[in-house]
Amino acid sequence: MIYLDYSATTKTDSRVLSYFNLASEKYFANANSLYKIGKKANGAIKRTSQEVLKILGFDNHEIIYTGCATEANNLVIKGVLESMKGSKKRIITTMFEHSSIIGPINALQKNGFLVSIVHHNENGQIDLADLQKLLDGDVALVSIGSVNSEIGIRQPLEEIAAIVHEAGSLLHCDATQSIGKEIINLNVADYVTFSSHKFYGIKGIGALIKRHNAPLTAQIKGGNSTTIYRSGTPATPLILSLKKALQLIYKNHDRKYQKVKTLNAFLRRRLTKIANVVINSPVGGLPHILNFSIIGYPSRKMIKELSKLDIYVSNHSACASNTSKSQAILALTNDQKRASSSLRVSLSHLTTKLELRMFLASLKKVVG
Repeated sequence: MIYLDYSATTKTDSRVLSYFNLASEKYFANANSLYKIGKKANGAIKRTSQEVLKILGFDNHEIIYTGCATEANNLVIKGVLESMKGSKKRIITTMFEHSSIIGPINALQKNGFLVSIVHHNENGQIDLADLQKLLDGDVALVSIGSVNSEIGIRQPLEEIAAIVHEAGSLLHCDATQSIGKEIINLNVADYVTFSSHKFYGIKGIGALIKRHNAPLTAQIKGGNSTTIYRSGTPATPLILSLKKALQLIYKNHDRKYQKVKTLNAFLRRRLTKIANVVINSPVGGLPHILNFSIIGYPSRKMIKELSKLDIYVSNHSACASNTSKSQAILALTNDQKRASSSLRVSLSHLTTKLELRMFLASLKKVVG
């Protein structure tokens, strides 16, 4: 098997699974309970939260655990707008956001909220001057992901944050494709969302990291839990396992990052030698993602053919994989053919050059 879809999900690290099992035995009690073993579980969550915030470089934020990044994105987008009570009714976002951003924004738009799409350049990075022009007193939230999940476009987060805050608005960053892959200054955002299964953690746990005093209205109600922003019995073993996954993935980070960067460069060079291939990912994008189109070969058909050979790549993000064309590629290139024939290879420090050679050989066979 050659697995090249790490941006969709990663295989859980066996050490994370072991840690989860230990936590399940040691902290089985409900962390919301008042008795001693419940308080011990609650204490473990509080210590874990401080460690997670420290690993990710936050110094004025709190953490709200969710079931995944999709829930976290829905919580922040709906929760911030609801907290404004109609005083601010506009959201700014981009053409390159994940469906879990677009979905709740579309729902709010149907209920009378206004949405502005910021312009971007030929590499997909947003036009900072246009962002500045769009910002006014009616903008409640700017939601811009640090890295696009399909193409690997990086956004200049620190510059965006400075512009947004100067205008008196709040910034949400979906960092699902950054955390575990690169080290960036996320502390500049008011809200940051991510999911554990993207960095070899267990599925079923994600988080919203929120700046203290930043407004938010809970979307799941029913009593206090680890925070006032999400009710329910705390998933203590999953929460502790998220911390373990972060600790492991950032160990020897520079070596892992450089390996992926080398693999990306190797694959990019070899792909350009194949007929009808056009690279979509910008050179300065996140090296873990390399998107390209094979003009004349529909992406869904290519994925199925490669799957028969036990090779696994994707066309779009997994949450939108059933669509026939990539809206992100269309927005970037304005080319229908490239949008309907795009493939995403997502790399890991676990990927080998041999796997990439085998993938390239198989790709050549499939396209004839």
